[in-house]
Amino acid sequence: MSGIAIGRLSEERKGWRKDHPFGFVAKPAKNPDGSLNLMNWECSIPGKKGTPWESGSYKLRMIFKDDYPSTPPKCKFEPPLFHPNVYPSGEKVD
Repeated sequence: MSGIAIGRLSEERKGWRKDHPFGFVAKPAKNPDGSLNLMNWECSIPGKKGTPWESGSYKLRMIFKDDYPSTPPKCKFEPPLFHPNVYPSGEKVD
């Protein structure tokens, strides 16, 4: 794992824990030994009011590569959901 990526994600986690949008969740996944995996995050996004997704909470996984922040994370909805900007596999359209 890249020290730069881990350092950056650690700082971003601290900032997120201090202040983030209401209803949104983003946290590192846990490894089998209980430690945090900063390269793999479990997230949840509330549906936007006034849309067909309004009453839902949508789970998303963010996988970071060693060259983060030079490259963005891979994002995948789990389980996949219907949305014009999301492939049937659950991955977002680029």
